Amino acid sequence: MGQRSSTVTVIELVQAFLERRTWTQKELADRLEMTTPAIREKLKELQDIFHLEREEEHPQVYWSVPKDWFPGGVVFKREQLPELLRHLVRLPKSKARDGLLATVLGNLPNGGGVEALPTAVVPPSATKQEEDYLALIEDAAAQKRSLWFRYFTASRGQMSMRHASVHRVVLGRPARFVATCHREDKLKWFRVENILSAHLDPQEPYRPSEHKAVDAFLRASVDGFNAGGAVAELSFLVREPEARWVQTNLLPTMKVATLPNGRIRVTVETNAILQVARYVVGLGAAAVSETPALAEAVEVLARGALGDAADIAPAR
Repeated sequence: MGQRSSTVTVIELVQAFLERRTWTQKELADRLEMTTPAIREKLKELQDIFHLEREEEHPQVYWSVPKDWFPGGVVFKREQLPELLRHLVRLPKSKARDGLLATVLGNLPNGGGVEALPTAVVPPSATKQEEDYLALIEDAAAQKRSLWFRYFTASRGQMSMRHASVHRVVLGRPARFVATCHREDKLKWFRVENILSAHLDPQEPYRPSEHKAVDAFLRASVDGFNAGGAVAELSFLVREPEARWVQTNLLPTMKVATLPNGRIRVTVETNAILQVARYVVGLGAAAVSETPALAEAVEVLARGALGDAADIAPAR
């Protein structure tokens, strides 16, 4: 093994401990292409400066750096940077996301970075409510602290103030969360965009919910709605060519089975019958409800739509 400068050895040791907190003495010797006695002497020399911790477990000797050895930051390998940028660009546009991108691009090696940005990706923009409250809602769930918020219920056109214990945050368009509503003491869906103001309230006890109960609530939901009560299987048939579109545009909890003549059967176990009925109504004559309760709900919606259309149609 050739001669190397002390500076090069120190730099390579720093790089090694940034990659992994713990190495065996033999691994470090191989990594730096040094003899075991030479690496041992260098590690002893740097033990106090690097705060190195040495442990023996015959026949191995382990060298480690403390968990806070690189305080206030996170180290990424050069080959990880393109993937990091790719994921940052996919995030909804927001001040926080743009700030992270600027920090990463400004610290890339050799001053490069703009050419590494995947500019062809067009992400959605975060709503003002998402920028203002989404992180707070995530903190409420992670820290198991009650969330106080003013909320606009669109279906009733009313604003109310309430406490909730957040259990799941479901990202998408729109962003929603599942929480135990303290006023009604049951699981409910809430839309982030309908929050008018919010803060964590340490004075209000957090109300936990079993994972199984939350999972069951999610499974019984359709498109962010859960009507409560018993869950039933609903099904409807879709003919060709609309069946091809439906198969690639199912709501998350829906399942599909292929039938003869290009038809499909869509099933879903839920208590949100109204949301399924709205989906079926949107397919028009291409869909036929098999479940009587679903067929009734579809008929009510269709008749209502026709009646409303007649009421607002201009006179001839």
